[in-house]
Amino acid sequence: MPLSVMIVLISFVVLAVAWLVKKNHILHITLMSCIMLFDVLFPVWLYMTHDWVKRLIDNGELLSFAIWAHIFLILTLYALYVLQVQAGRQLLSGQRDARPNHQVQSRGIVIVRLFVFLSGALLIAPD
Repeated sequence: MPLSVMIVLISFVVLAVAWLVKKNHILHITLMSCIMLFDVLFPVWLYMTHDWVKRLIDNGELLSFAIWAHIFLILTLYALYVLQVQAGRQLLSGQRDARPNHQVQSRGIVIVRLFVFLSGALLIAPD
């Protein structure tokens, strides 16, 4: 699990860099696409590297509030990503009225992503 935490923390650094280079559209889009792809593939990597059947089914944690809160936060993050991509595409097509939506959604993504990380950290089982 320490490797997972380090990888996620590095992804937050990439997110911060993407936010700082928002004037460079190509770099911003590339970095944010990498973050979104990472967030979609990270649960797959976790599934492949951990024994979730034992933990969720055998230990009965599948019905815990913490697991479902974490899943809800992940789904919220994915929904924000869809809205963010739509607003970004509108901006690239010249619709400047999409900028406020894009800005507010970016703040929401950072906040929800932080809560996804924190709720996931709470789910780390001690060895």
